[in-house]
Amino acid sequence: MSAFYFISDETTSEDVVVLAMGGEIDFAASPQLRDRLFGHIKSGRRRLVLDLSDATFIDSTAIGVVVGALTRLREAGGGTLAVVCPDGDEHVAVRYPETNTVGNRVRQVFVITGLDAGVRLCRSREEALLECAVAA
Repeated sequence: MSAFYFISDETTSEDVVVLAMGGEIDFAASPQLRDRLFGHIKSGRRRLVLDLSDATFIDSTAIGVVVGALTRLREAGGGTLAVVCPDGDEHVAVRYPETNTVGNRVRQVFVITGLDAGVRLCRSREEALLECAVAA
């Protein structure tokens, strides 16, 4: 089991909020995630990056927080939420024997739930920041 932890909560010079976290983002961690995401949206931030590169697990409660953030962005007139979920990281990956490929479990949750249609899934923080810059 891997505890939840925040790595950083910063705003770039381009006014993009980057929240980086690791470990297990579950029922116990979701209130912290919600407070930070919603707090930034309430303060007027409209371009957000959720860096889950070091996350090993995400549950339905945390997915609900992401959906809530998307809803708040839409109610506030729009915005961008990019999520960093790299592929192929062995410590957070699952191997698909039928195709002999490796996929990220956190990314898989976004795809299975259909949430990848509402957020931009990126393989790196740089890609996510570029997505937010394009959306400006």
